[in-house]
Amino acid sequence: MQDENMGELRKFVSPEFITGINSRIFAGRYAKNFRAGKVLLTVDPNISNIWWMDEILHSLDEERVEYTEFSGVTENPKRYEVMKGAELFRENRCDGIVAVGGGSTLDCAKGIGIIAANGGDITEYIGVDLVSSPMPPLICIPTTAGSSADVSQYAVISDNKYKKLIISKSVVPDVSLLDPQTLTTQPEEVTYGSGIDALFHAVEAFCSNGSSRVTDIFALKAIEELSSGLVEVAEDPLNIELREKTMFASLYAGLAFSNAGLGLIHAMSHSIGGLLDISHGVSSMLVAGPAINYNYAFCPEKYRKISAAMGIDESRLTDAELKETLINAIYDVAGEYTGKIIGEFRPKRDLEETIVKRTSNDPCIATNPGIPNEDELGKIWREISGIQIP
Repeated sequence: MQDENMGELRKFVSPEFITGINSRIFAGRYAKNFRAGKVLLTVDPNISNIWWMDEILHSLDEERVEYTEFSGVTENPKRYEVMKGAELFRENRCDGIVAVGGGSTLDCAKGIGIIAANGGDITEYIGVDLVSSPMPPLICIPTTAGSSADVSQYAVISDNKYKKLIISKSVVPDVSLLDPQTLTTQPEEVTYGSGIDALFHAVEAFCSNGSSRVTDIFALKAIEELSSGLVEVAEDPLNIELREKTMFASLYAGLAFSNAGLGLIHAMSHSIGGLLDISHGVSSMLVAGPAINYNYAFCPEKYRKISAAMGIDESRLTDAELKETLINAIYDVAGEYTGKIIGEFRPKRDLEETIVKRTSNDPCIATNPGIPNEDELGKIWREISGIQIP
C-alpha cells in the first residue's frame, strides 16, 4: 500500500537535546556557551529543595553564571505570571533563561522569553507565527514525561480561565536536557497525568492531517512505549530504566506533535482545562473516548495501526468492534487512575456553549482529521458530560 504522505512537502523542527543520567548538570555549560551572564531560573515552586536541583545550581556556579530565581508559576500558567516573570527578567538584567519543571513552568518560561525579546503583553502573541524576534537563550530541564514543552513549537498560557495557544518556531527551546533522575521525585498523579498527555500527543499527531512519514515513526513508537509502561512506572517510581522509557516516549511524542499538529482531544481539553483549572492530562482523558468515537470514520486505517502499536490484535475486528476495544485500551493505560479522573472531574453541561465556541477557535482543531461543526461539538460535549468508564 502506498504511503498517503509520500511526495508531500513537510518540515521538521527540533531543538538540540541531551539524554541520559546527569544530563542536567550541563545547564551551566550551555548557559556559558550561549554567552548568558545571568539567567532567570524559572522553576516549579515545589522542587527548589530537591537534591538534584542543587546540582543544577552548582553547574551554574561552576561556570560563573549568575541567576535570579522565579518560582511564581501555577498549574496552567497565567498571563499575570508570565508578565511578572518578564518584569523580573528585565529588572535583574538577565540575558538567558533556565527552566526546570513540568509543562506549566516551561510554557511560562517561553512566555517570559517572548516578552523579554518582543515587549508588549503576552496576549498579543496568541495565535500562529506572531512572535517576530527570537527569545533569549532558553535551556529546558523537564521534570515530567508528558508535556514535551521542552522540544515543541507550542506554549499554552491561561487568561481569564481561557487556555490560549502560541505556536511559533521562535518558542522552540535552544536545548533540552532530558535526565530521567528528575522524574523520580514526581508524585503518582503527575506520572499518570503527564503520561496520558504524551499518549494523546502521539495519537493525535499520527491521525493529524499534517502528519508525515517522519512524525509517524515517532508517534507510533511513543504509543508502543506508553501503552505498556505507565502503570508499571507509577508503581515503581524510583526505577530509572522505567523512567527513562517514559522520558523517551514523551520525547518521541513531542517531536511528532510539534511538527504534525494535534486535534480534537487537545482543542477541547484546552477549553475544559482553562475553565475548570484542571491538569491537561485529566482534561484530555475526559475528551479522549468521545473524540476518538467522532474521528474514527475519517481515518480508520490509522486507528488500526495505533491499535496494533498498543498490542491489540485488530485483524479480525470490525471497525465498530475495534473502535470500542481501542477506547477501552486507552482508558486501561492509566489503570484505576482513569476512573478517579472521571469521578472527580465530571464537567457540567451548562458549559456547552463556551466549550463549543472555544474548541472551534482552538488552532489544534485545524489539523484534526475531520472538522466538527458546532452541533457535532455540542454532541461530543454532552457525551463527555455523561461519560462512564466500562
